[in-house]
Amino acid sequence: MTDFDCTPQVDLEFMNAEHRKAFDDANEIKQLLGMAKKDLKLVEKDIDKRLKKLLADTVNHFHLEEKCMEEYQFPAREKHQQEHQRVLAWMVDEHSRWQSQPSVEAMLRLEHYVGEEFPQWLVNHIVTMDTVTASYIARNGGGFL
Repeated sequence: MTDFDCTPQVDLEFMNAEHRKAFDDANEIKQLLGMAKKDLKLVEKDIDKRLKKLLADTVNHFHLEEKCMEEYQFPAREKHQQEHQRVLAWMVDEHSRWQSQPSVEAMLRLEHYVGEEFPQWLVNHIVTMDTVTASYIARNGGGFL
């Protein structure tokens, strides 16, 4: 499990709240995958539902950030938005793989994605792009959304 309290915080509280949701969503999926090792059919629909929630929450998260970047004319917003689009495509791909054939192999792949790849990407994104973005917006009068 990824512990949100051990991750860096940025200068905008709404972004920290969105990051917490992302970690919580990934951790919930990881817990369900642990249960799936005993009986995949029992939690298959719950996993799909949580993956949809992760995707919806991530779309909302990115929308809020992009709205803020646009409002405050953040200079690197295009590059930041491109990274968001890349990660959304990756997330959709992982979800589609799961939906197409929920199996032990798919479960292990998904477990790696939500347990390692996505949290590692998110921490890196927070300490690089989001830290710079939040700092710029906070220095230019932003802070509440």
